[in-house]
Amino acid sequence: MAVPIPVAAFQLAGKRQAVVANTLYLNFTQTVYRSKFIIVLLWQLLLMVPMAVAQGQLYLDGDTPEQDCGLTLSGKVLDHDTREPLIGATIYIEELQRGTLSDEYGNYHFHHLCRGSYTLKVTYIGYVMERPTLRMTTSTVRNLTLHIDARQLNQVLITGERLTEEAQSTGTLSGRELETTRGLSLAESLQNLSGVSTMQTGPTISKPVIHGLHSNRILMLNNGVRHEGQQWGAEHAPEIDPFVASELKVVKGAAGVRYGADAIGGVVLVEPKALPDTAGVSGELNLLGSTNNRQGAVSATVEGKPASIPALSWRLQGTAKRAGNARTADYYMQNTGFQELNFSGALGYKKENYGAEVYYSQFNTKLGILKASHIGNLTDLENAIGRERPEQTSYDFTYTIDRPYQDVSHHLLKTKAYWDTGNAGRLEFVYGLQRNVRQEYDLHRASSADPELTLDITTHTTEAVWEHAPVGNFTGAMGINTIYQNNTYKGRYFIPFFRNFTAGAFVTEKWRKDRLQLEGGLRYDYKKLNITKRERNSDIIRPEYQFHNISGTLGALYDVGYHLTFGLSATSAWRAPGANELFSDGVHHGSASYERGNRDLNSEQAYNFEASVTYYGNQRLNGKLSVYNNFINDYIYLAPVQPPTLTIRGAFPTFEYKQADAIFRGIDLDLEYRFTPQLYLESRTSIVRARNLDLNDHLVGVPADRYNNMLRFDTDRLAGIGNTSDTYFALGGTYVAEQSRVPTVAEQDYMAPPAGYFLLNLEAGTTVHFGRQPVELGITGSNLLNTAYRDYLNRFRYFTDDMGRMLLFRVKLPLNFSGR
Repeated sequence: MAVPIPVAAFQLAGKRQAVVANTLYLNFTQTVYRSKFIIVLLWQLLLMVPMAVAQGQLYLDGDTPEQDCGLTLSGKVLDHDTREPLIGATIYIEELQRGTLSDEYGNYHFHHLCRGSYTLKVTYIGYVMERPTLRMTTSTVRNLTLHIDARQLNQVLITGERLTEEAQSTGTLSGRELETTRGLSLAESLQNLSGVSTMQTGPTISKPVIHGLHSNRILMLNNGVRHEGQQWGAEHAPEIDPFVASELKVVKGAAGVRYGADAIGGVVLVEPKALPDTAGVSGELNLLGSTNNRQGAVSATVEGKPASIPALSWRLQGTAKRAGNARTADYYMQNTGFQELNFSGALGYKKENYGAEVYYSQFNTKLGILKASHIGNLTDLENAIGRERPEQTSYDFTYTIDRPYQDVSHHLLKTKAYWDTGNAGRLEFVYGLQRNVRQEYDLHRASSADPELTLDITTHTTEAVWEHAPVGNFTGAMGINTIYQNNTYKGRYFIPFFRNFTAGAFVTEKWRKDRLQLEGGLRYDYKKLNITKRERNSDIIRPEYQFHNISGTLGALYDVGYHLTFGLSATSAWRAPGANELFSDGVHHGSASYERGNRDLNSEQAYNFEASVTYYGNQRLNGKLSVYNNFINDYIYLAPVQPPTLTIRGAFPTFEYKQADAIFRGIDLDLEYRFTPQLYLESRTSIVRARNLDLNDHLVGVPADRYNNMLRFDTDRLAGIGNTSDTYFALGGTYVAEQSRVPTVAEQDYMAPPAGYFLLNLEAGTTVHFGRQPVELGITGSNLLNTAYRDYLNRFRYFTDDMGRMLLFRVKLPLNFSGR
């Protein structure tokens, strides 16, 4: 029969192939069936069957239980550029759960619609999905246009493009590109996006840097809950298991309106996939192994939906990792192993107009700290900084983790409830409870098995958001949120006891018509910080700080056609100083440094301006260029201070918090060029320039220029192996320039920036089918030339090189326990 022909034809990516495939199919079916009526009917039934399976119950036009109000919606589905009709496109009204398909002339129609606002989901193989909204008061004719999807599945998606996202630049990691990062930390995964780099503390700890900003200026939302731990430290990596995520999204630049105070640098959204919506039990098993630190990891997920309770769904997930000493190009780094044990569970109840969800996760890790970073006296410290290789008593590999090390656990409990209020919109409430416990075991004075410092912070977060239904060309939301924190410590002093209360309210609106989108938003936040601290003279002080401010955003997107979209955005955000920036005074364990706070710090206020141009939907060249300028009033930074500090725990480089007006400027460039449908080049460039305006000098700790290029080849099957699919190969490299823009007037670092470096990388993978069981195989290689280098943003570059050659092997087994 005719089914295999359109299915094969529609796998072609380009516009011409899709049109030819449709034409061939129609000609063939006309020859076989000799009837236009039968052609259209079979074509609709063929495509509606899988859609019905995916969506649950789906009503065809004319077979609906909704009220007959007599209105009609009709029009054509067209190619955006050629205006050719698209045959067999799916048009789905989300509010009514009704769908239809365009006929051989591209026409579609719905009858018996009531007055109101509707969201259409328009899909067609080889084209980008569109979700236009419209408000019907009378019968309406609406033509729908789709853009060619030149980017294939499983690629890094550049979001913020066209009129489907916000004007502010974002980047999304999903599909294959996310899979190739499995086994890496969250920050290491994100550095595949332009504008994102990592700040490392040795080979075991890393956190994301967006447009040169990090730590408290980057908000992280884990499954919709603002992640709160001891994340203020440069060596305090986020306690989030990347295996939980099906998508990682980065909002670049100030984003304080929607996500709250502190989002000066950007926002990282860790999004798990939705709970299952079809009956049955399924899951997946991931196995990983690394050559460098001999890491082994296993992660498993099982989820299901009982047929007897169709509104209920659930998921269980767990991950275990273990790694030993990491190796540079020439030697092992002593005491750099880590262990990790995580698990999570989710339970959801979803009805047509309301639902609820409960989620719990626990993250546990033990992190070894490079022994060569903890030094006993000033002379040895001076000799160690910049030494070609550290002095170590052993260069052997071991899984044993000795002092110094950190033991961290993070608990998250999330509850969510929502209610669809019909024509009024959607109301959602989220409550999150988090507890983060960090124990630090020092190298010196290890007289017992107890930690020398225990930090314990408990956080309660609430958020209520109402998204109103479309009103004319307007869509938007408003909401309120609160944060309450209590932090205690036991052992040596580093930061004080504190309680923090924050409350905020926001409103955002978007106006969209034809090719133009305008957006704006406003937010107010209030923060109260209560400190309890014992001074060196044993006096107890209880200072109280209060901060409040307004954040705002304005943005515009305009699709001029011819594959071009222009965007402009102006955003503001602010951040109050943290307890560590105000009152820290002691050894910062993980980074092997001594830090001093500043009790007179003011709030930071950022004003970020961005312009972007996106070239999309072209069969060969696609990309995005964004230029930003982020002015930060009273920017808080950690400045090197000479000389180092000698304590009873050893000698440490010293840093203290200072404040100055600063400006961050930069360029992000993403390009893709296709030589053939299978062979293409991906290129990403990130450039940041930052200055201390008070000193008229450069700032310390700003990322160097970064260039990443990968030549990729995608094919369906490996040559000569018929049971393989989704095969890909990629070879390329990352070049990081020497950071020549460092402070020269004052605040000079303990060591000059290291030289630039180039790392050769590869990716390869395929899916092997053993009957009905697919097995996904992959390998990721980094630093294949085993280059010896030091990265400027690695806090341990004073003492050691970065990691050498690493091959990471992956096996993924999708599982189906329902027998389908």
